[in-house]
Amino acid sequence: MSECPYCLIVLDKMPESAAKVRGAAKVSILTLFHPNKPYDVLVLEDGAGNRWGHKSEKEYQIGEEFAVESNNNPDAVAVWRVKYDQKEAIAKALDLIGGIDAGVNAKIAVLPTLEKASHGYFRDNTSPEFLAAVLELLLEKGAKAENIAVAQQSFGDLPVVAMAQKSGLIAVCQKFGIAPVDLAAGEFVQAGQFEISKTILEADIFINLSMEKMGRAAAGENMFRVLKKENYSAQAYLSSEAAIAAGLAPLLKNMTVIGEAEFVQRSNRLAAFLGLALASRSAANLDRVFGEITQSFKIPEIVKDIPMETIPLAGRTIKEVQYQAEIF
Repeated sequence: MSECPYCLIVLDKMPESAAKVRGAAKVSILTLFHPNKPYDVLVLEDGAGNRWGHKSEKEYQIGEEFAVESNNNPDAVAVWRVKYDQKEAIAKALDLIGGIDAGVNAKIAVLPTLEKASHGYFRDNTSPEFLAAVLELLLEKGAKAENIAVAQQSFGDLPVVAMAQKSGLIAVCQKFGIAPVDLAAGEFVQAGQFEISKTILEADIFINLSMEKMGRAAAGENMFRVLKKENYSAQAYLSSEAAIAAGLAPLLKNMTVIGEAEFVQRSNRLAAFLGLALASRSAANLDRVFGEITQSFKIPEIVKDIPMETIPLAGRTIKEVQYQAEIF
């Protein structure tokens, strides 16, 4: 990104380096966006003398090294703030859970959220900016455009092409020279009671690109799109979404979930600013953490039985980023 999307000032990108705490203040007055008190506001300084502010639930002493711990547990969820640059936030969130190895020979399948024929600012679908950031990051890591498939299918009456065009996702694929794929037109492989897209199963890396929404298990719902439409309908008739997700997730061992949560839909479909990017190997855990962050009025059935205390976190803590986004 060359300039700030908010104030349009040209940005000078600097490499990340170790930082020390140069100042600290405890805040005991709550605000709409910072309802959990007390918390500390730190002044951090890197080796080049650059300084910036950082909200922290943990107390630090002046002069102490500041570090953000990663977590390679497959159940872990990384939470990170988007500051100016979505690609930077996505890269950091992925690094916090062990990263992805997108080498020159890696076959990669990217499954954006694609539910309606609507413009990106409604946040029904993955935004064009977020998809572009993910694709640019993969190419920077060494992946080849010809080895990347941006794939989806329609579970309704509206053709997937119509949704992809209106949402702006086809234009993003064209920009990077990547051909979009309609999963419904491809082959499906039988795995137990499931019929799963061959494109997804044969990928070395499968990225479930979830557009998070309050009151919904968006990552889990998007994961269902790897199934043959008729197979999913039969499964949904015979069992619950929670049961389908629990049976399907172990079969998608190549899956990494990236949650888009900078601007997200409330339950009334109006968008709210959250300013986050999330990453995990577990769609269910990512959805559960997102619900806890937004303090949603409704916790979806698919994740309601997952205890928050069992989910390892990396990056930011829940209390550092939490507020009741359904209201404000």
